[in-house]
Amino acid sequence: MIELLPEYEMSGYFPGLVEICRGEDGNPVFLIVKDGKLTVEEKAETLHGTVIPPEPKDLPKSVRESIPDVSLVLEHVQKEDRSLYEDLLGYFMRFSYLDEQQLAIAAHYVFLTYLHDHAEIAYCPCILFYAVPGRGKSRMGKSLTYVSFRGYHSIDMREAYIIRFAQHLHGTLFLDLTDLSKKAGKNNCEDMLLSRYEKGLECARVLYPDRGKFKDTEYFDVYGPTIIATNGPIDKVLETRCLPITMPNHPGNYENPSPECALGLRARMTAWRAKYLLASLPEIPPIPGVEGRLWDISRPLFQISKLIHPEDGIHLEEAILRIAADKSQESRGSIEGRIVEIIHNISAENGLSDLPEWSIKVSDITKKFNETRPADSQVSATWMGMKLKGLSLKKRQINGRMEVLITRSDYGTLHAQYGVALPDKNSPIVLSRVDPCTSNSLPGKESLNQLDKTLVEPCRGLRREREDQIEMFSERAAIMEHEGGLSREEAEEKAAFDPGIPF
Repeated sequence: MIELLPEYEMSGYFPGLVEICRGEDGNPVFLIVKDGKLTVEEKAETLHGTVIPPEPKDLPKSVRESIPDVSLVLEHVQKEDRSLYEDLLGYFMRFSYLDEQQLAIAAHYVFLTYLHDHAEIAYCPCILFYAVPGRGKSRMGKSLTYVSFRGYHSIDMREAYIIRFAQHLHGTLFLDLTDLSKKAGKNNCEDMLLSRYEKGLECARVLYPDRGKFKDTEYFDVYGPTIIATNGPIDKVLETRCLPITMPNHPGNYENPSPECALGLRARMTAWRAKYLLASLPEIPPIPGVEGRLWDISRPLFQISKLIHPEDGIHLEEAILRIAADKSQESRGSIEGRIVEIIHNISAENGLSDLPEWSIKVSDITKKFNETRPADSQVSATWMGMKLKGLSLKKRQINGRMEVLITRSDYGTLHAQYGVALPDKNSPIVLSRVDPCTSNSLPGKESLNQLDKTLVEPCRGLRREREDQIEMFSERAAIMEHEGGLSREEAEEKAAFDPGIPF
């Protein structure tokens, strides 16, 4: 056992640290890469002084039981591990069923957890496993966690521990919760969940109010890989930071995952981290159809793909394009999507869309929006003006009437974002809603025979139904707040008793 001298502090993370490994005598050691050389050290010199590894008993059980043997890691460093990716796929198939595209996301994400702190990587998306109970979310989440970089499986969410885990270990956090959003709100963790995906974001906490301004607040970096498994819908903003995996309905006899099952792969993945932690990552050109935040969070996976199989990343690209298509369909069915559809219809009916710039009365958009709504759910022009402002459309007032200004560029951008293709100028304009339950996100992929859509769609349908109810509730509360002069809390309480919202 290492003697703990007073001047030595324990540390689980510092720049250049590949991993804490088990030495030949069974004690923890640092595996460090510096100036292109890999060394094994019992203690290390850092900017904060001399540090030693934490004792295994002070680490979470899943992290403690996943510590690789340093000799095995060094052995794999000397090899060119060509089968690592394929072996990861085989590992996942032991514990659950995913289709080819979902497996590609899971496997690439494992590699990303080992390079999430790389200097050239700024984002690490959350992986979101969603399904009704009994579909294998927890089993799949655990198998992914145990093979990832310092994975920890938690069935609770505590503010203080998330901070400590992120700062002390920089590991992979698996949150396995029935109602994630409710638990995050109750435990004051919403900002931490939203900040996990991007390097450099900080969460502020007022810890010392008696110390006065500036000295009363601490700022915490909580960035790190995050896996989520939940039965209920999550916050829409958090969802934009996630790569969703809807668990297929594919019963079978699968093994139970454990840290021991992943030990061999953990050693190989640690060796892979040692090789690439300080290496330059490949540049990736934008992929048509993948834009905005989805491109930000998926780009690191494409960089990883170029490292592990430079000539073949087709399944990952297909998976991200499928997510992009699903997000586009969901946007089209949202309140904003319906407003964009109304703008499109009015523009088409009046032959405006060929102009470089045109205007539409806010009252006309409001009238169209209210046509299919019950009398007690009608919205005002003021409410509509707020929504139009949220869509980044400019407004002006002419003779006391508010108009929204639309440019051809704005028009095209909104159509792309909300799943409506701009028609050819010589073709009739046809706008129809796409039924997410019957549409094919990626036409022409009939060869994807692993995914049984007749089994997956009922789960997706349940999710959409719940999301629609929450959207109706939020919309109704917003109307009550702005029309009735209520506080947000009063509006939400009143909206909760609206018989038109079937919670």
